[in-house]
Amino acid sequence: MKQPISSSIETGPAPDATGRPSASGMKPVLWLTGALALTWLSGWARALGWPLLPVDETRYLSVAWEMWLRGEVWVPHLNGAIYTDKPPLLFWLIHLGWAVGGVGDLWPRMLPVLAATGAVLLTARLARVLWPREAPVHAAVWVLVTSGLWFLWSGLVMFDLVLTVFVLLGWNALVHPPRGQARWWWWALAVAGGVLTKGPVVLLFLLPPAALVRLWHPRASHADWHRRWLTATGVGLLPVLIWLMLAVRRAGWHYGLAVGFHQTAHRVVHSYAHRRPFWWYLPLLPLITMPWGLRLLLFCNAPWLRTAASDPGLRFLAAATLPAFVMLSAISGKQVHYLLPLFPALALALARHAHACESGWSRIWRWAWAGLFTFPLVAWLVGRWGPVPTIWLQWVSGLPAWSVVLPAALGTVMTMISRRHRSFRIETWACTAGVAMWIWTLGAGPSLKAHVQLDALAQEVRLLEQQDRPVAWMGHYQGQLHFLGRLERPLPVLGTEEVEQWIAAHPDGVVLVSLKHRPQADLPEGIRWFCVEPGGIVLVPARSWGQIAPVVCPGVR
Repeated sequence: MKQPISSSIETGPAPDATGRPSASGMKPVLWLTGALALTWLSGWARALGWPLLPVDETRYLSVAWEMWLRGEVWVPHLNGAIYTDKPPLLFWLIHLGWAVGGVGDLWPRMLPVLAATGAVLLTARLARVLWPREAPVHAAVWVLVTSGLWFLWSGLVMFDLVLTVFVLLGWNALVHPPRGQARWWWWALAVAGGVLTKGPVVLLFLLPPAALVRLWHPRASHADWHRRWLTATGVGLLPVLIWLMLAVRRAGWHYGLAVGFHQTAHRVVHSYAHRRPFWWYLPLLPLITMPWGLRLLLFCNAPWLRTAASDPGLRFLAAATLPAFVMLSAISGKQVHYLLPLFPALALALARHAHACESGWSRIWRWAWAGLFTFPLVAWLVGRWGPVPTIWLQWVSGLPAWSVVLPAALGTVMTMISRRHRSFRIETWACTAGVAMWIWTLGAGPSLKAHVQLDALAQEVRLLEQQDRPVAWMGHYQGQLHFLGRLERPLPVLGTEEVEQWIAAHPDGVVLVSLKHRPQADLPEGIRWFCVEPGGIVLVPARSWGQIAPVVCPGVR
C-alpha cells in the first residue's frame, strides 16, 4: 500500500465541541471493563441457571458429543448420520475444552461468552482506528452488549458470535492503525475461520468493504489494494480446502457436495427451512436492537446524513453493512440471528450518532425508555391476574416478582433523574439497560427449567439404553437428547405408518413422541409426559401404545 488507510480516516471530524470528558468523566477503560463484566455475569447466570435450549443448542452439542464419541475429527455426525448443515470449527473448539476438563456443558456455554468478549474488544479497536481523534469506544461497546438480540445470543451455544469475531477481525484488517501496513494475515485468518465456522456466508460481510474501498478511502491504490485482498482471500481458503479434502476422503464426494455447495445454494435460492419474504428483516430491526431501536428513526434526519456522508468511518460502516444486509434479505432462508455480525457496526454508528446529536435525548425518548422497561411488569401482572391463555399463566407464574419489578423501577428512576440531568449520555442509559437485562436473565431461569424438561427425559432414555431396551423417536428428531443423556447409540426415527411395525418387532421397547400441542386429557398409567414447549414429549412403553395412539398420532411434530 502506498497510502496508509488510516491517514484518510484521521481527517474525520474534530473532537467533541462540548469539551466534556469521555463518558461522563469516567475513563474509557472503566466503561470497557464494565461492558465485559456484564457479558461475563450474564453468561454465568445462563450457564448456572438456564437449561440448554432446544433445538439449536441441544443439537449442536449432540453433534459435538457424537464426534467425540466416535473419535471423529473431520466429519460431523448427528444420530448416526453425517451432519452437513455446518462446518466443524465450533465442534473443534468444544472438543478443545473437553480434552482439558472432560465432557460437560460448562465449557461449551462459555464459548459464546468468550466470543462476545473478543467481539467487544475488536469493536473497541475498530472504533479507535475509524475515529482516532474522537473514538466512541465506551458508547459503542455498551450499545453492543445491551442490544437485545446480542445480549440474548451472547449466552447461547451457537455459531453466530464466533462468526462475528472473524467478521470483525477482517474489518480490522482493512482499517489498520497509523503504524504499519494492512494486516493481510488477519484477513486470511478471518476468511478461514469464518468459512470453517458457518460456511461461505462470512464472505457477504467481508468482501463488500474490501471491494468498495474507494467509498471510504478514495486515495487507496486501486490495483494494488485489490490484488492484496484477493490474494489474502485465496490464502484464507486454503485451510478450508484442506479440511474439505480430508472430510471427502472419509465421507465421500456426496458429503463435499452437500456441505460445500448444496446446503449453501439451497438456502440462497429455495430454502428448505426458514423461508421468508425479501422485506422480512426490516420491521424486525427496531425490535431485535431494543432498547436502541427506539433511536433508529433519528438516523434519517438530513443534518445527520450530511455528517455521515463526510465521515470516512461511517462510510466504511455503510460499505460493510448495507450490501450485506441487502444480500441477506435476498437469500430465501432468514433468521434474526443471521444479522448478528452487523451489530458491532450498528453499535458504532449509533454511538457516533448519539455523541454527534446530543439533542436527540428528547422527552419522548425518556418516557419511551421508562415504558420499555415497565412493559414486562405489565405483561407479568396481566399474565397473573388477567383473562389470558393458560400457557401464558404457566410461564409467568414461574417468574419471580423481583425480576420484573426491579427493571421497571430502574427504568422509571432513570427517566426521572434524566429530567434534571439532561447531560446523560448514551453510556449511562446503557448501564441501566445492562442491569435490567441481567436481572431478567436471573429471573427467567426457573420458568425456563420448568418448561424445558429435556434433562430429565434424557436421563430416562440413558437408563433405558443401559438396560438394553430399544428406544425409538416418532416425529422429527434433531439431537435433543444425545448430549444431555450422553447416549451412545442412534435413535431410530419413525414415521406414523412405521410405529406399529417397530412395536411388533420390539415388544419391550419405548417410543418417544414429540407433540405439537400439550395433551388435553390425562394420560394412561405408565405413560409419562415431559414438558418441552410447545407440546412436550411423551414416553410410551410399547405395551401401552394402543391406549395412546389415537391421542398422540394426530399431534406428532
